Amino acid sequence: APDQPELKWAKAGVLERKGDYEGAIAIYEDLYKENSGNPIVANNLASLLSAHGANPDSLNRAELIARRLRGSSVPAFQDTYGWIAYLRGSYDEAEAELVKAAAGLPEDASVQYHLAMTYLAQDKQSEALAQFRRMMTLIPPEGPYPDFVAAAQAEIGKLEAAGITVGN
Repeated sequence: APDQPELKWAKAGVLERKGDYEGAIAIYEDLYKENSGNPIVANNLASLLSAHGANPDSLNRAELIARRLRGSSVPAFQDTYGWIAYLRGSYDEAEAELVKAAAGLPEDASVQYHLAMTYLAQDKQSEALAQFRRMMTLIPPEGPYPDFVAAAQAEIGKLEAAGITVGN
């Protein structure tokens, strides 16, 4: 029964873990067509489109799908909506969602990174540095390292070189 939603969902997860984001997006698109009212499918699709979409249309589609996630009490949904708001340049809205997401998912490095980038975009340099450092404590020393680790390390270096410290 290859068309069962549970099997498609599992396959999408496997593809995502393997880095086949296009394949995972295609499966989530199919699941979304079958049941656009499922908030988990909407979240996963919007998240992948915003993080791994190949063009601006992907971000537009992610934003459209993620609208239903706004104001959610589910930290993963808050992260998806907040990150899309960040990518669209709505930093205050992003911060409002990502602060809640980071508190609800304190061990998720990607959520902490999203909040750090939002602080940086708002010129809250001390808060950004503290958040980047917090995020780095969540990365296992043996790897593999998510793509955002190198970006975070670069931002930490820039902030420190500019004399930014936590609390100033």
